[in-house]
Amino acid sequence: MNQNELQQLFPEAKITSAASLGPAYFSLPYQNRWVHIPEHTLSGREKALLKQLLLNEAKTTSEIPKNPWAQFLLGQTTDIPTGLAQTQLLQFRLSYREEDAGSFDQTLWLDAFSQTLPLVRECFFLNGKSGVFILDSPEPYCIDEELAAVLDILDDDFSLRTDLYLGQRWPVDARLPLLFEEERKIFAASRTIAKGSKIITLAAIALPYFISESGNQNPVLQALQTTIGSVDGTHELITAMWRNQGNLSKAAADLYLHRNTLQYRIDRFFDATGLALKSMDDLALAYLAIAAVTAPHTN
Repeated sequence: MNQNELQQLFPEAKITSAASLGPAYFSLPYQNRWVHIPEHTLSGREKALLKQLLLNEAKTTSEIPKNPWAQFLLGQTTDIPTGLAQTQLLQFRLSYREEDAGSFDQTLWLDAFSQTLPLVRECFFLNGKSGVFILDSPEPYCIDEELAAVLDILDDDFSLRTDLYLGQRWPVDARLPLLFEEERKIFAASRTIAKGSKIITLAAIALPYFISESGNQNPVLQALQTTIGSVDGTHELITAMWRNQGNLSKAAADLYLHRNTLQYRIDRFFDATGLALKSMDDLALAYLAIAAVTAPHTN
């Protein structure tokens, strides 16, 4: 059942990335999101039919590809794929007309996109419209204007829209599936946080997302805190840059450092974390991470 058909049958339905809108709504998974219909508008028979229809669709679209990376990231195996010490996970979400679904060639699209990005080690669809590229990134990768332009060309060629979420660089270890699960949630939330943006990074939406998600308990932010804490002197460095809104000369004066020494420390911090402290988005994320360490926990 496509969205137009669903909303024609149930005009009060709301489709969101949130799993629940409270007890007043009957909620079911729908195309990687959730549909919510006011309880008082549904009969018991309608609820049963919706459960059978939508849950069967969800089961079909959530079949896990027979791919070692997919099996690992989705928690179907604890076997860690070999060959990469660290990776960035580039998630994608496609939007196209339902009538074009039968003619869309997933393999052709993956090949075309992979050719524009030599860092791709593996790629696969998780369902009909979304999936992930495994990037072999020994250094933090940032999407540049050239790739963004190529993305626009591919969208025109395939008559669709592609949204991307570039994750942080993480070690390939037993913790990665949990971080991937959280990054999938962040990507889903970006529909409402960063409307209109085709390329999303954690830094770009960190403040609204983590504030709304009680961020100091979030596994992604906790992992970032660990990474940031592995670099000596980061608290003072980040605080000085934040206090001076990224002004290098003023931050250097606050830290009693030569400007070139401060630049060296910023470069070293980027190599370790992938966060560029002269970018206000990255600086805000780094500051949020160190602030959450000392923030009081609420129950």
